[in-house]
Amino acid sequence: MQGLKSSPSHTLGQPNSRAPLEVKENLSWKDLQITRDFRLLLAAMGLNSLPLGYTLVVLPIYLNEIGFSAAIIGAVSSVSAIANTIGLVPFALAADKYGRKHFVFWGFLSATLAHILFAFTRDLNLLLLASAIGGVGLAGGFSAAVWTPAWTALLAEKTSPEKRTRAFAWGQGIWTIALTAGSGMGVLPAFFRSSFKTTSLASFQYTFLIFAGLAVLSGLILLPISEGKPFSPQSKPQTSKFFPEKSLRQISRFSLTLGLVGLASGIALQLLSLWFKKMYGVNEAVLSPWFAAAEITSLVVVPIAPRLTRTLGSPMSVLTTQGLSAVLLGSMVLAPTYQLAGIIYIIRNFFMNISWPVQQSYLMGTVTADERASASAITSTIWGIGSSVGPIFAGYLLNGTDYASISAPLLLGSAIYLASAIAFYYLFRRKPPPEEVKARFSTEIA
Repeated sequence: MQGLKSSPSHTLGQPNSRAPLEVKENLSWKDLQITRDFRLLLAAMGLNSLPLGYTLVVLPIYLNEIGFSAAIIGAVSSVSAIANTIGLVPFALAADKYGRKHFVFWGFLSATLAHILFAFTRDLNLLLLASAIGGVGLAGGFSAAVWTPAWTALLAEKTSPEKRTRAFAWGQGIWTIALTAGSGMGVLPAFFRSSFKTTSLASFQYTFLIFAGLAVLSGLILLPISEGKPFSPQSKPQTSKFFPEKSLRQISRFSLTLGLVGLASGIALQLLSLWFKKMYGVNEAVLSPWFAAAEITSLVVVPIAPRLTRTLGSPMSVLTTQGLSAVLLGSMVLAPTYQLAGIIYIIRNFFMNISWPVQQSYLMGTVTADERASASAITSTIWGIGSSVGPIFAGYLLNGTDYASISAPLLLGSAIYLASAIAFYYLFRRKPPPEEVKARFSTEIA
């Protein structure tokens, strides 16, 4: 993940039995602190995610132009996903045990090293190292493995069950803004060259150094955030099992559907800018506005996602939105111009970005609270396995020059996205999250 349409102090505060403050008659100090922490979590995540949009658009085309093949570019993306996959589970388990804030903080700061490496080298080995640490495009690398599960659980901690889908929709919205701004920042190297007469290499160096500074700032923003005490041995049973026991069945099923999403995104999206170049002969300067528009348009999911789940329920909402997005993705190969393909991609992103916060919220609502970070990490690990394999296949296919080879990544990705949506519906249609059961019960009584 993506002005606020509604004040978080009204939508995300939790009631407290203590005396209210004079500032708001019905707003307690705890409400205010949760509102502040929620905003800080979103702001820090947004700043740290800016490079993902930039590298998603610029890096595949840039590496291709300096001589790397599509297969090598796919390997660079895969290394990022592999590093993310290896780190997710152990860091999530540690975050559940020792506290989540520290892992979010150090995960954000670790991206600084990756941006510095990207700034000062074109050596393949060092580029692979930078990819492994900081991530490329949708694959977050080692840095995201440290912070993502802890951040997800911390965000869930800062809102009530009834408001959780809305909270994750806001998270998706801020992530969308970050990807949009990052995609738009693809014009910065050209701006530096034209305005400051820098060399081509220096123009890219300056951009990555900006990202390094923002990574440091994102960590500093987290410092005022409060956190509940980590779960103690008295609050949960001791276990020697590696995986959480109470929610293992639910986590296993969710891992299947999310693993398919990871495979689909790795095949179809990680090298999408290179697909546009191969199919239509356009460069990153042309593509940046289209990628940005595809992300910024998806901000409307913030009010839509919770309303949709109240109407259809989470499983049917995912089947509808992700299914439509899959069909649109496959239809892009039929577009005669890059402009039409870009319009279809924008509409596809709209539907997929509704589905994503619904799935995140569903998982957080159907596992026990003390296993949320672990659940997020385990399912994200399976996503990462698929995501790490996907770019290798995409790079191999994009090495071809015929229409069938170039079209194959999007067609395969479309089919896998659709399979994931169908599986989600059939696996979870009889297990709604507690807040949907409560809402349904209230409606029946009324």
